Amino acid sequence: MKTKLITLCLFFGIIGYSQVDTKIITVDLSKPHKKSITVYTDSLTIALDSSKWLSAKSREMISVKLINGNAFKYNYKIDTKDISFFNDQSAAKEKTKTEAKISADSTFKLLSSFPDRDKMFIKSIIDKNQELSQSIDSLSYEVKNFYGILKQKHTLQEKDYVQRKDFLNKGKEQLQKSYELLNALEQFNDNLQYETVKNSVIETREKAEKSIDSIIEKFYSINLDVYTPPLDIQGKNIDVVEFKLRRFDKETKEEDLDFAPTPYNIWIKNGLKIDVSAGIFFASLYDSEYDKRDDPAIEGNKIIMLKNSGDYDMAFGSTINTYVRMNSWIVPTLNFGAVITQNEKLQILLGGGVILGKQERIIFSAGISMGKVDRIADGYQVGSSYNLGDSGTIPTQSQFKFGHFFGITYNLSKVKKISLDKGIEEN
Repeated sequence: MKTKLITLCLFFGIIGYSQVDTKIITVDLSKPHKKSITVYTDSLTIALDSSKWLSAKSREMISVKLINGNAFKYNYKIDTKDISFFNDQSAAKEKTKTEAKISADSTFKLLSSFPDRDKMFIKSIIDKNQELSQSIDSLSYEVKNFYGILKQKHTLQEKDYVQRKDFLNKGKEQLQKSYELLNALEQFNDNLQYETVKNSVIETREKAEKSIDSIIEKFYSINLDVYTPPLDIQGKNIDVVEFKLRRFDKETKEEDLDFAPTPYNIWIKNGLKIDVSAGIFFASLYDSEYDKRDDPAIEGNKIIMLKNSGDYDMAFGSTINTYVRMNSWIVPTLNFGAVITQNEKLQILLGGGVILGKQERIIFSAGISMGKVDRIADGYQVGSSYNLGDSGTIPTQSQFKFGHFFGITYNLSKVKKISLDKGIEEN
């Protein structure tokens, strides 16, 4: 039993760990220039204004949701990829027509149970068919006018579509009535006018079907929102996912350059990021310099003195910066690198610091330095008197020492981007 419990825990633990969330970023096409964006993650909704950064975790997939666009008037693109709001409405057409026929059959069965059903004469069917045909024409006129109004709008919202439900319900009722007339007409199939009237009613039914097709094509063929396919960024050493919204007039094919002039940037957070920076350093570890003066007490001897070269030496080099992506101007980092001092000595650096900036980044760092430097040779001491011989050279030796440093560097790695539509890494 214990083994089974452990196995189940591991199984569900692995499943839970393997699940990947999708960050959905909703862009309101009615006001794209204001960068009014809502970010959805599962059940969490966060409204963002232009002062906030869009961001996604490194383990999340990214999808963009577009709302309030008018696909009747404009074509939309994300970068170079066309975004279609249109859908396949054939299933909706067939479903609506089938429902109308079923309703008509049910209604006629109820009417057939009444004893006075024979009071419906063929002339009444003719009159009702003419009235129904006129009603269909009237609805088509309303639909056409309403569609023309929608095409003039720059954006469409859900409230703009409220009337489409009334149109579809009327169209469905009209189609149902045409089926009811056909059912009723079958009671008079021995009448001389039967074939003529039947053809006329069938024409009306076909007109009603076309009316429904037109309503669905005009008002139900586009989605009120659309999603881009999720983009997987896991394992990619990138900083930002970038996309640009573009809008084109359907008639003139011209692009509206003022629609969304600046790109949207989705900054990646969490996950390790590694880049390289270079700059100037100040190290406490450098070669000691010595001087000498005659010893007044012992002829021919020299007293060794240490030159005052200050507390730090200037060096130039670069560091590898490792940090966790954060949605901030200030990010802590660990540094590892190397510098060359003014005496052309190599030193290794290990420390930490902060990264300032997003697009252009400056790193302030500090830590320990290590390397070989020149020190006075063993057996000699500063302040003591020695016979240095004819050369007068103060003996030194190379020693491995530890010190400390601080530095200012500039990030050499440019912000790495992935285009939302292409997924191609850029520099």
